[in-house]
Amino acid sequence: MSMPHNTRTTPILRTNWINVTCAITMIVGGGGIQAQTVPPGFTEQLVLGGFVSPVGIAWDANDRAYVWEKRGIVWIMENGVRLPDPLVDISEEVGDWRDHGCLGFTLDPDFLSNGRIYLMYLVDRHHLLHFGTPAYDPSVNEYFAATIARVTRYTAMGPTFNTVDPSSRTILLGESASTGPAQLHESHSNGTLVFGRDGTLLASMGDGASYSSVDVGSAPESYWAQALADGIIRPEENVGAFRSQMLNSFNGKVLRIDPNTGDGIASNPWYDPAAPRDPRSRVWALGLRNPFRMTLQPGTGSTDPAAADPGVLYIGDVGYTLWEEVSVCHRGGMNFGWPLYEGLTPQLSYFTTVTPNMDLPNPLFNGITCTQQFFNFQDLLREAPPAQYNTHPNPCDPTQQIPASIPHFVHDRPGIDWFHGNRSRCGAFEAGGAVTYDLNDPL
Repeated sequence: MSMPHNTRTTPILRTNWINVTCAITMIVGGGGIQAQTVPPGFTEQLVLGGFVSPVGIAWDANDRAYVWEKRGIVWIMENGVRLPDPLVDISEEVGDWRDHGCLGFTLDPDFLSNGRIYLMYLVDRHHLLHFGTPAYDPSVNEYFAATIARVTRYTAMGPTFNTVDPSSRTILLGESASTGPAQLHESHSNGTLVFGRDGTLLASMGDGASYSSVDVGSAPESYWAQALADGIIRPEENVGAFRSQMLNSFNGKVLRIDPNTGDGIASNPWYDPAAPRDPRSRVWALGLRNPFRMTLQPGTGSTDPAAADPGVLYIGDVGYTLWEEVSVCHRGGMNFGWPLYEGLTPQLSYFTTVTPNMDLPNPLFNGITCTQQFFNFQDLLREAPPAQYNTHPNPCDPTQQIPASIPHFVHDRPGIDWFHGNRSRCGAFEAGGAVTYDLNDPL
């Protein structure tokens, strides 16, 4: 997905199959906009116009609608009328360029009692590095440069909850350049905020890598050198799309955090009570490229955060050269495969570019009989085979499995993928391993 560089006002339409939708324009390459065609038998009705790049709509328990714009402004619609003043305006802080901006917004499940709202957005680099210092200038934007994504909470003031208290601003994720999901190119940043049934807050994050090349670090079109100099990434994280496979990185993940503190949840699969704000403590699932949109299946999940069951997530992950996918996350610790897998099948350009995970040293390394100091990403993720197979052999001794203390995975295949055309597939397992079925095959 690519957003246009220019700014346009966009209306909101009503159709006879969904109450309200903002998705009334399709973005095409080069910044042009083409109107979508309504299928036969459907109608559309203008509800309200004049929004600037609206991203989505949320509703409270009284059916008031909250429309958030990519630039970081949230408007309230009441009885079909937009209130004159926004609920919140953080456009000064938001990096609104290319695919980036305020892409995630949600109301607290108890919004009508506590007034809490949550926003997820790319931070303007100038604001990130200089806000609160004499060098800061609110009129300056610094785009096409390394920065981070951020999640913040505000509290709207009762009894109307029509505007937020600016002093209530609380950063849950991304307090500083070194504590947020890295963004090193023109896409693949933050995606969706959604509450689990257990009251935990879930956030989808892209890999922050280049979409223009096989990015395994130091891609010339990316902002990796700037990010290293700023402390946005560690040297070990200069692996491009492979950040999606690193537990010590926020990129390419679904995060599950406490909406009060931003800390990880104790029932997360790699939670560390000594470091609740470290990436691994907040990771719920991994192996995603650009999970721009996800939703929680109604009626699923537990109300108890300790049960490690916030509900079933359906994740729309944007593909690379061939396959788009919808991944179904029904438990913590699932690995959806990117960049070693694109959809249901291997992404060979990444499989053949052997890249070490420098967070995970090989315990057999001795420099003589074992010269591989670190496990490669290709060693740590395999397609799900029959259980009796030797799934994760140590590359220095195939008779030994990679130890359980080293995180390693089998690919959690998407529920469905589809080609950049008219072909779609689903996956299954047979005696020989993973297979795919073409849903367009009449046989």
